[in-house]
Amino acid sequence: MKNRLRKILEDRIARDILTFFYRNQSSVDTVGGVSSWVQSDQKKVQSRLEKLVKAGVLEKDSMGATNGYCYTRDEKKMKIVEELIENV
Repeated sequence: MKNRLRKILEDRIARDILTFFYRNQSSVDTVGGVSSWVQSDQKKVQSRLEKLVKAGVLEKDSMGATNGYCYTRDEKKMKIVEELIENV
């Protein structure tokens, strides 16, 4: 998982998204909200959010017609993210 995540984080937008959630671990936000935080196009942010969900470091929750994204609560994954983010 670490190598896969390292590869994903080579992308600036994905790295900015994960860094945002790492630093704001209680946040839940939509594609539009995350786009504002990382100052990037919603379509680009959407694709990176989905990659991070598939990697298991973000979780996606449907709130009616809207999806919310939040940071994982898996301690093993959190440690890996911490190591990667702090060493960037």
